[in-house]
Amino acid sequence: MSKRTKLKDIADQLGISITTVYRALNNKSDINLETKREILELANKLGYRPNLLATSLRKNKMIPLVGVLLPIINHYFFSTVLKGIMAKAHSQNTLIIAGESLQNPVKEKKILDQFMDQGVSGIIMAPTRNSNFEKSIIPILHKRTPIVIIDRMYDHYRGNYVLTDDFGGGFKATQHLLDNGYKRIAHISSLDNISIGAERRKGYIEALNAAGIIPNEEYIILTDIDNPDAVIEKGYEATARLFKLKNPPDAVFAVTDDIAIGVIEYAKENNISIPEDLGIVGFSNSKMSNYIRPRLSTVEQNGFEMGQLAFDYFTKASSSYGEVFQKTFDLNLIIRESSLGKK
Repeated sequence: MSKRTKLKDIADQLGISITTVYRALNNKSDINLETKREILELANKLGYRPNLLATSLRKNKMIPLVGVLLPIINHYFFSTVLKGIMAKAHSQNTLIIAGESLQNPVKEKKILDQFMDQGVSGIIMAPTRNSNFEKSIIPILHKRTPIVIIDRMYDHYRGNYVLTDDFGGGFKATQHLLDNGYKRIAHISSLDNISIGAERRKGYIEALNAAGIIPNEEYIILTDIDNPDAVIEKGYEATARLFKLKNPPDAVFAVTDDIAIGVIEYAKENNISIPEDLGIVGFSNSKMSNYIRPRLSTVEQNGFEMGQLAFDYFTKASSSYGEVFQKTFDLNLIIRESSLGKK
């Protein structure tokens, strides 16, 4: 591996002082134009890149460093959130370090401690399913480090956040199925005790209640979605359970698109016609939802926009005095072929 080119390397080759090289590279006016030209040409030839950390220390102005902690980075929604954060951070000369909790609250706490040890300027995070508010978040708030919560919400958290209206999304998905003639609507939900799964499930139940339909507990399947490599299989298995019932459902609202794809796979293998015999709606509007056949109706999440706004809130919180920034995104229902069978 080649060594990083330093100011001294340029100075030694040209037989001049390091100070002269530094002044030329920083476009100072009190330097001979020919000397400046030679310095810039050699710097370009040697592939010189300034050490931004060293530069910031000399100027007594540190480059902002933000820690981003997500449960699963390769999940479609979280990957789009991270892209939104990175896009804004890049435009504002801010460095990002990312951590992945893998839905493990112990790992989450360890990564947060590492972020704080690195002296981050702030933290943007989506908590794990069993995240401990007192152990993970309270110590950060006590140190007055700006923090923005995304996606999942703590019961006792009153600070900066960017969320989606999971309740409204669950309601819209279920109402859409009802409007298209489906009556025995099942819901494959997640084991989630902080907002996401619970709120989507509440929206589903409320839509049924509003239509005068008593929710059937047999139609609500709770499943583990923590392992992204096994979620489609979980959807398949949950659908198999539903179709062993004496009176199986004629529609399924799935807590994620991957779960919904598992539902579609089961239906195809068992000659269940979609959408005539089984309507399906997912949640996220992942890329796969538009490629699978029939194309999947789904609730669209604004991951990229949420990531951008979360970074904006970090920036505002860094320069404010106790002001709190909060937003809950409304969700749109993307209607495709998988849910139009009984209208």
